[in-house]
Amino acid sequence: MKIFNKTSFIIAAAAVLTASSSCKKTLVETPRAQLYPSYFGTAAGVQAAVTGVYNDLRGAFSGEGIVFFYNGTDENIPGGSAGTNPPILNSYNGINSSNTPDLMGLYVDINTLNGVLQYASSITDATARTQYVGQAKFLRGFLYFYLVQTYGGLTATQKSGIPLHTTFITKATTADAPAQLADIYNLIIQDFTDAAAALPPTITSSNPFSAAGVGKTATVAVANAFLAKAYLTRGYTEAKQSGDFQKAADLTAALINNKGTYGLDLWQDYNDVHKPANDYGKENMFAIDYGITDPTYSGYTQQGSGGYGINQLYVLARFNYVSTGIDNIAGIDAVPQKMSAKTGMLRDVYGGRPYVRLAPNVPYTMQVAFADQVHDTRFDATFQTFWICNTKAAAGTTSTGGLKGVLTPASNVSLTAYQPPLDGDTAILMTSEDVTMARRDDFKGLIVTQKQYNNTVFPTVKKFDDPLRTGILDFSSRPIALMRFSEVYLMNAEANYMLGNTTAAAASLNTIRQRAAYRTPADGLFIPKNKFRVTAATMGADNTTNAAAMALTPAQLAQLSVPNTTSGSTLCGMDLILEEYSRELYGDPRRWYDLVRTQQLVRRVKMYNALGAPNIQAYHTRRPIPQSLINNVLSGTPYPQNNGY
Repeated sequence: MKIFNKTSFIIAAAAVLTASSSCKKTLVETPRAQLYPSYFGTAAGVQAAVTGVYNDLRGAFSGEGIVFFYNGTDENIPGGSAGTNPPILNSYNGINSSNTPDLMGLYVDINTLNGVLQYASSITDATARTQYVGQAKFLRGFLYFYLVQTYGGLTATQKSGIPLHTTFITKATTADAPAQLADIYNLIIQDFTDAAAALPPTITSSNPFSAAGVGKTATVAVANAFLAKAYLTRGYTEAKQSGDFQKAADLTAALINNKGTYGLDLWQDYNDVHKPANDYGKENMFAIDYGITDPTYSGYTQQGSGGYGINQLYVLARFNYVSTGIDNIAGIDAVPQKMSAKTGMLRDVYGGRPYVRLAPNVPYTMQVAFADQVHDTRFDATFQTFWICNTKAAAGTTSTGGLKGVLTPASNVSLTAYQPPLDGDTAILMTSEDVTMARRDDFKGLIVTQKQYNNTVFPTVKKFDDPLRTGILDFSSRPIALMRFSEVYLMNAEANYMLGNTTAAAASLNTIRQRAAYRTPADGLFIPKNKFRVTAATMGADNTTNAAAMALTPAQLAQLSVPNTTSGSTLCGMDLILEEYSRELYGDPRRWYDLVRTQQLVRRVKMYNALGAPNIQAYHTRRPIPQSLINNVLSGTPYPQNNGY
């Protein structure tokens, strides 16, 4: 989020330590107390403190370390360049307190927010005080919600979890203890409730936590959306209360019914959701900004390994298109695709920087979630499945050893600017259908079928691409959305499903599904020519037909009435809902949390994740307590580890 000016950032940076999901840090006590107690009593001090926390969110949702959101689920597998820990997370074999996410650095931010809440009463400007306290409450609730979903809390059957701190700590301590899960959720729900009562309905230029209405910081709608999610999540846990699902349903329904008040809505075309021009638009509710225009605030640098202000989400699931050859071999449909040095691609800005840290899990992602690529536009909007030749290359060979035609490269290839190709032959084409060898031999480039997808060759997630990149090694400056308005509909469907209200659940699902049927001729410019597309003449009729096809069928409505099943492979209504989460939000950092919340992690890993299925156990629905926390508790009762680890 772009938040006011550079001076305030510098002050906040001096006072707030950076947290990172991929680094393990020991809490080093600094003399913050000599500065903050007095400084928290000023509007500028509180503003700087809250800004520092927003800045730290970049570290929690960026970098390669965030692969833990994706690995060990039904959606993804570790990519060919994943490294050591992602395969462990995916297989559930060898997970321990030293190789999983260490989010304990976020307690520095929580302490900062506790300071804001403790001293903000001395701010004389009542309007400013209300806004600052609202932001601090939201952020504290958000951080605790993130932490408790990761590590849990004490219950009758769980012996560990996260600690709960609600007062400003000014002196170092070597003792700590996990808190009751019920107490943690009570604080989260109270914080979100208080934030919703204090925050503005929309972001305007008068909001001190935005820059002329550009940033996507917390608003009353954001607070209520996360409040609904907190109720929804608690409703599945040992800390559940009888009204949790109903409150989630009511809150999400109110957001939908009053969307105009909050400046929220769905784009008519799903393709518009992820266009850079709409990053701060009506559908993205809450986003972490990366500040390309203000490197002093964001720490944004490019080239090489980037910097702290860089969004690396863009590269996590990016196929290494520069290593793929264009030759055919006999029997290609029965063996992995042949790679060779004879390639029609070089790395350019438009093609992106491949990291290959994640890859789609074909049995679920391609064959279930995105199986319908005609009526549903979300596959085409999410994945890049063709690459235009961008370099001179020798002719490829056919299956019989002959030569194909020579590829014609695009005329506007650039290593310093993001330029979609204007022309040129297709060097790589990925398809869900099998093709004949004759078709392969007739095609100048390389055809890769779904049977040949693996952890190095796969459709690239394209919806986070950044047209502001100017170098082939650049990451992204685009924001990461942590709450989209479409998720409000999905949460509404999920809550109503858990209440047994199938009609209301179906209505919300149909809204999302039928929106996904809409196509324009311009959308077809970014999908292969042989894929389903519309023209100006056919658009109206085709969209009407596809919208009707996307409505839940009688069989799907019957499935939606099957209660949530936590074991076995018989499909239930939650499977339908989780498939919609995949189609709508694939690539967002979230899937492990969605499966844990809905009690589906173990079941769906067993159904779809061949490597994780033999090893996953019920205790894997919590991550192990980080070793850094255990090691730092030196007095009193030793800090306990989560069950099973």
